[in-house]
Amino acid sequence: MIKSLHSIVIFALCCAPVFGQQRGQGRGNPGVSPQTIMDTAEVRVTRVQLEAGAVRPSHVHNEGPFHIFIPITSPVEIFFGPEGKEERETVAPGQVHLFKSNTPHGFKNAGSTPVTFIEIFVKNTGRAANISPRVIEAIQESAVWLKKTDR
Repeated sequence: MIKSLHSIVIFALCCAPVFGQQRGQGRGNPGVSPQTIMDTAEVRVTRVQLEAGAVRPSHVHNEGPFHIFIPITSPVEIFFGPEGKEERETVAPGQVHLFKSNTPHGFKNAGSTPVTFIEIFVKNTGRAANISPRVIEAIQESAVWLKKTDR
């Protein structure tokens, strides 16, 4: 009985990072380790660790009207927009970057140490489905203001 319990605990500890990953994120992207830390009908919050030099190639999210990107430990280089015309920006810890739904984007850790960031995905379900375009526009304007004033 105790051996079985120990086996279960060891299995859970070893496999927890794998089971915590989002669908498709991190897989095939060495050095990118996402872990979902909250997932409700209205919002999903993911903590991502990006090893030094790691890159998450361009991708899109369409589960909601927008998602918010916030570096925690170090700056992260983000790129966004249509392929071949991507804009690049370095987002400092605590700064906020907002991505509209279906905006191609990716990120890179250009530093020499791992970086952690948070992504907050507002979903098209529950109360979030009732967000008006005017509110989304106001949030986007706030995010732009935060980016400009935090530098």
